[in-house]
Order: sequence, then structure tokens, then C-alpha cells
Amino acid sequence: MSFVTYCDNKGCRKEMAPVIDKVTNKVYCTECGQEINSVSDFMKRQLVSLNQVKRDDKRKLPYSVKCTSCSREAPPVLNDKQELVCSYCKEPMLSLSKPFADMLRQILRQQAKTAP
Repeated sequence: MSFVTYCDNKGCRKEMAPVIDKVTNKVYCTECGQEINSVSDFMKRQLVSLNQVKRDDKRKLPYSVKCTSCSREAPPVLNDKQELVCSYCKEPMLSLSKPFADMLRQILRQQAKTAP
């Protein structure tokens, strides 16, 4: 059973099951996506206990790898020497296994040929 309330934002004011962001402790409307201000501490604790928590909608790109230098996750790119490097910090991706790195190189070369 979920906790239901009304949104207090102008233009929305709909009945819905709100979600709480556990990091910032702010409650958000699931209809309009804006913050709800008229929420008591009791209701916030109830939302957490009922697991009505805001989830990260982080989309993963194909062949994403976490960089050991900058800790960002993205598909690597090929540099001039045909080495796999991070697409953000341009540091070499040395922690990848050889078979996986070879497969990534092959895929990235194919994508470069087909790109307009």
C-alpha cells in the first residue's frame, strides 16, 4: 500500500503517491516532477519505510566502462594510436581485459567507418 497525498504546486494539484529523495530528504510529485513543500517529517519517514524512494534514471550506453582515473562511466574512444581512452579525461583504459579491449576496438573502428 502506498502513501497518497495531494500536490501543492500550482497547475498540478493532483492526488498521487509521492517519492522522496533519500539524499536531499525532499519529496517530489510523481505527476509534475516538482518538489512538494507541505510535507511533514512524519510523512517523510513513512515514505522511506514504505520504500517510496526516488530512483536514479541513469541510462547506460552500450559498452560503457568505468574509468579508473576520473570515475565516470562512458564508452571509451580510440585515440590516434588506436588505444582505448576515456571519453572524458582521455586517460588510457588499461584495466580492461585483452579480449574485451580487442572487441571494443573492432566495434569502434566499424562505427568510425559507418559514421557520416
